[in-house]
Amino acid sequence: MNRLVIVGNGFDLAHGMKTGYNDFIVWYLKDIFQDAYDKGSYKDDVIHIRADKSYPVAIRNKRGVSDVIDYLYEHNRLTELFTVTYLHDNPNAGTYNPFKVVVYSSLLCRIIEGCSVKSWVQIENDYYFTLKEAIAKDSSENNSNHVAELNKSLTVIISRLQVYLALLPEPTINAKYNQVLGSRIKSSDMVGINWAPAIDPAETMVLNFNYTSTIERYTPENRIKVNYIHGKLNDGMNPLVFGFGDELDDEYKKFELNQTKGIFKYIKSFWYFRTRNYHDLIRFIESDQYQVVILGHSCGLSDRTMLNMIFEDSNCKSVKIYHHVSEGKDNYTEITHEIARHFKNKQDMRKKIVPFDKDSYMPQVY
Repeated sequence: MNRLVIVGNGFDLAHGMKTGYNDFIVWYLKDIFQDAYDKGSYKDDVIHIRADKSYPVAIRNKRGVSDVIDYLYEHNRLTELFTVTYLHDNPNAGTYNPFKVVVYSSLLCRIIEGCSVKSWVQIENDYYFTLKEAIAKDSSENNSNHVAELNKSLTVIISRLQVYLALLPEPTINAKYNQVLGSRIKSSDMVGINWAPAIDPAETMVLNFNYTSTIERYTPENRIKVNYIHGKLNDGMNPLVFGFGDELDDEYKKFELNQTKGIFKYIKSFWYFRTRNYHDLIRFIESDQYQVVILGHSCGLSDRTMLNMIFEDSNCKSVKIYHHVSEGKDNYTEITHEIARHFKNKQDMRKKIVPFDKDSYMPQVY
């Protein structure tokens, strides 16, 4: 029996890396607004900022672009950078906003509106929702190019995301992950399996949904192959795969009948053809029975096509979740809710998901 370890962004977050989309968006705003303030203007394909340096960037006791953006983020007020003349918490304490902003991208607007400490940005889901709106507009308006403009926006965002990730410091390792990756497969994790209490997996593949190589800090010792299914940072032979991947969605089926150009540019399935990663995954899951281990992947709909294939394959015998614990609460049940979306056969789902185990948690680097 083999083991397929699905690694998601929660794995990098568990190592103290600021790889969340919220972290990226806040960095991006700081970078472009600081550039605009220093030079008088900033412009790319999604935004144009003009700044008057004769006015300070300040709000309450915060001074400077970085601190003010942090303050607005923490108070769910990032959009005020674009929409208000004065930055203030009361009418008598306002500071003139030196920025005049034009946002060309409806996607960027949607992302920033949802970016705060109270909510998580989901860029790929936001892209899909915006894509459906753009298709509808292009279908109803003559000579419109909303889909093309949307794709141009995502191209900019992906490019800046690569820059951001490349700037992150190397993570500190946690030896407990060697124990997780080197552990035996328990027969008690499966229904209908009657062999020894535990066995060593014959082969292990890490299906790495991250662009970073954090997982490689552990794999040499455990002799495990890493499949960078979504590409690898700074690797021209394995480009980043970014977009949406739910071909089971009813709206997606309508895409195939629509003649609007560019609809599929950032649909993940078509990017998988650029490397052998997806075929390597298929060969692995068809080679033998396997257990799936979830390490830090939310199992959201943006990867539904692939996860459905993995979970419902007859060779998949169980799905073991390593949950995250914070302030005495865990996200095990939340992950099961997401996994359920990928199963058409709910009876099969209930048989395969391994029941909650308090000892199966994501080790954290503090």
